[in-house]
Amino acid sequence: MALGAPVGAPSTPAGTSARQLARTGTDLTDLLVATAQALRALHATEVAPDAGAASFDAGLDTLVADARRRVAAGLVDQARFDPAYRRYRPATLLDLVERGRPPDPDRAAVVHGSARLDQLWLVGEAHSVAGWSGLSRAGVGDPYRDLATMAVDLAATVAPEALGPFVDAYGLDHADLVRLDWHVVVDQLVRDP
Repeated sequence: MALGAPVGAPSTPAGTSARQLARTGTDLTDLLVATAQALRALHATEVAPDAGAASFDAGLDTLVADARRRVAAGLVDQARFDPAYRRYRPATLLDLVERGRPPDPDRAAVVHGSARLDQLWLVGEAHSVAGWSGLSRAGVGDPYRDLATMAVDLAATVAPEALGPFVDAYGLDHADLVRLDWHVVVDQLVRDP
């Protein structure tokens, strides 16, 4: 599976974004399965023992520190929060993030860091993965980060009912809803403008 465009190539892989496919009458079940399998394959990428160090650390402590830094610097725009969170001030969400930090995952994985339908590029009728774009937040971290950002995007773009088939296709028997929610909240504070 391609993680992104080859060095020196345009910033997006060839193909069509999953968002465009979702809006053009593509079989949504096939699209949900392709999206879940693309994320699962990304998360299954082999991680070297020291790969979480330095600039590729996308772990929970790094997310909390980034959220704290952005709130302190006044870089978080409350108007850009998802509708359910717009009533909260950034400092209030930061408090929830700090107090609710889940334990580190059992296994760190390669994560996109901002997985959404417009970042996944697919080709052909079989929806083969061409690659991912927008990899500025990629690193080694909690796979629930990507599951949360993709779940929010799927609910908004396709329908909330898409989440069950997506989670099933990803292979989670029992999703950790508290962990998912924590990642949704922290994303309000760290997402790119």
